[in-house]
Amino acid sequence: MFAFSHFVSGPHIMPYDPSSTSPRQDQIVRLVRSQGYMANEEMAQHFSVAVQTIRRDVTHLAGLGLLCRHHGGATPVSTVENLDYDARQILNSSAKDAIGRYAAALIPDRSSLFINIGTTTEAFARSLTSHRDLRIVTNNLHVASLVSGRADFHTIIAGGQLRPQDGAILGATAIDTLSSFRTEFGVIGISGIEEDGTLLDFDLEEIQCARTIIRNSRRVLLLADHTKFTRHPLGRVGDLRDINDLITDRPVSESFQRLLEAAGVTLHVAENHE
Repeated sequence: MFAFSHFVSGPHIMPYDPSSTSPRQDQIVRLVRSQGYMANEEMAQHFSVAVQTIRRDVTHLAGLGLLCRHHGGATPVSTVENLDYDARQILNSSAKDAIGRYAAALIPDRSSLFINIGTTTEAFARSLTSHRDLRIVTNNLHVASLVSGRADFHTIIAGGQLRPQDGAILGATAIDTLSSFRTEFGVIGISGIEEDGTLLDFDLEEIQCARTIIRNSRRVLLLADHTKFTRHPLGRVGDLRDINDLITDRPVSESFQRLLEAAGVTLHVAENHE
């Protein structure tokens, strides 16, 4: 399978502002980057502090986009290579759940919608439990499984090649299936957003499916937590003019807000109480 990340010789780590972190947190970032993975217990021993202190540090650093927080430890963040599916499920899970709930509230009963690949779109699918009589077209096997128990949901799964790592269904057959429908809503995830509003992703086949969904949706909802603004995949999906709504978990910069307004995009900030 062709993926843009195959062209990358190694991860490019973005610089960070030391004023936003403590000296110990700076050392944690350097330690994790040098080791690749560090368990919380190891770091607690290294710094002679409680494990709970390390957990708070790692949570803070993950919120800044400097580390990836996992159950029991942390790994470095690559801004140009995608994380594996298990890591993406854990990373910012509460923010993704908040975004999913918010986005689900924008979908009326008896609507038709595409749902594409990604852990945030899966959080969205989990939040559709109170809806009735939805028509769903998806190339995400996990999404199909999440909504499969509803007798009043009519779900169409795209044909194509299954990627077992994350349940994505890709390829020419998937694109043909998606192209056969026109829905009221297209609910998509993304891997990165540039400061100029360019929408980015890692895998060419994922990008082609996302573009197909965008073309065939009357209203496009982009679900993206704040870490997507720090990542820079090589593949271009489109730009802000291709979407109608951006649902994220933190306020954006004033300059990005101006870009949204110029593109006619409505910004929604989902409350995340973690």
